[in-house]
Amino acid sequence: MYAISAKEVLSYFLGDWKVERTISGFGDVSGEAHFHRHADNEQWLDFQEAMVLPGSEAHKPNAFRRYTYRMTEAGFDIYFSDGATDGALFLSFAFTQASLLTSHHLCIKDHYNAKFEFLSEQEFVLSFTVEGPKKDYSIHTRFIKQLG
Repeated sequence: MYAISAKEVLSYFLGDWKVERTISGFGDVSGEAHFHRHADNEQWLDFQEAMVLPGSEAHKPNAFRRYTYRMTEAGFDIYFSDGATDGALFLSFAFTQASLLTSHHLCIKDHYNAKFEFLSEQEFVLSFTVEGPKKDYSIHTRFIKQLG
C-alpha cells in the first residue's frame, strides 16, 4: 500500500482519473473523473464523474455525479454537489492508517461502510457496502491517474 498523510490527500487527488466500477447486482461501468480546486476554498476539491452505463449507445457517458471534498483534521468529508441532495453530507472519512481511510454512515436505517485504499501515486480504490431494510449492495471503484 501507498502511505499518504491527511495533509497530502487533496493534492494527491488533483487531476484526471480513469474510473472502473463494479456494482453488485448491476454490473460494470467505466468512465472518467476529475478533481480540481474549489473556487472559493483551497481546502476543498470539486469532483465530477462521467460514466458509461452498460448497453449505452456509442459508449458516450450517460451517468454523471458531482461531489465536494472538504478537508478535516483527520481526513475529509464528501458532500453532494448536485441534484436534490446538493449540499448534504454524504460520507466522512478519517485515516485509520497511512494508506487507508474509512467511514461509516447511517442514513435512516441503511448502513454505509466505505473505505479509500491508496495503492500507489497513480491508483486508489473506493469501496463501499450499503446494508439495510431496503438496500443491500456493494460498489468497488478503481481510479487510475491519467498522466500528461
